[in-house]
Amino acid sequence: MRKYLSEFLGTAFLVIFSTVALIYVSTFSIGQLFDVMAVLGLAIAMLMFVFGPFSNGGHFNPAVSLAAALNKQISWKTFGGYLLSQVIGAIVGLFVAVQTLVPVINTQMSSSSTSSSSSSVSATKIYETLEPAASVASLPVSLTIEAVFTFLLVFVTVLAFKKMPKQAPVVAGLTLTLSAFVTYPLTGGLLNPARAFAPAIMTGLGSSAHLWFFLLIEVIAAALAGLAVKYFAKDEAAA
Repeated sequence: MRKYLSEFLGTAFLVIFSTVALIYVSTFSIGQLFDVMAVLGLAIAMLMFVFGPFSNGGHFNPAVSLAAALNKQISWKTFGGYLLSQVIGAIVGLFVAVQTLVPVINTQMSSSSTSSSSSSVSATKIYETLEPAASVASLPVSLTIEAVFTFLLVFVTVLAFKKMPKQAPVVAGLTLTLSAFVTYPLTGGLLNPARAFAPAIMTGLGSSAHLWFFLLIEVIAAALAGLAVKYFAKDEAAA
């Protein structure tokens, strides 16, 4: 039970950190885009250091858990529990950020001399910011970008679990920072099915026209990353 609680809490806090960081930059112009991605990287590293010892290194991402299951780092039963914990954690994290932190942020920023008094952020705007970004014309390119960088993130993270477990939080944090920085302006920088699914649950599953395409491509990329880890991590003698 402790490992599932760890995945729940880690995913929830990851969504809270990323949501608040995006609000600061997109609405109140505090910091730059790379600052948000650095927060993501620092958050995943910190959460893996804290919760990783209890949950197979700390996944907080169904794509990572899928690749880990394919590599027999976790059982398929554990994968199912992680998946449920991560999705619920992402939903709860987003709810907490929107319902408790955002009103406080709006109040504080409206009274701050460093921001415009008319600046505020709504729940609807937050959900739109976190949803997949792609038009019908750009969908194939957006899905390709999402697939490539989801593959990279999952491959590096799961390979680090195998080859350098003590350094895995740092490796995963750096990879997430760089991958999200490249992908966010192009696709919304999801790279995590739980993070993509949470705003859709809050607004209704039909609110994002391309959500299911992004979820499918992330699952495929994760599976391919899992197979790639098997190839690169096999014993040198067997290779």
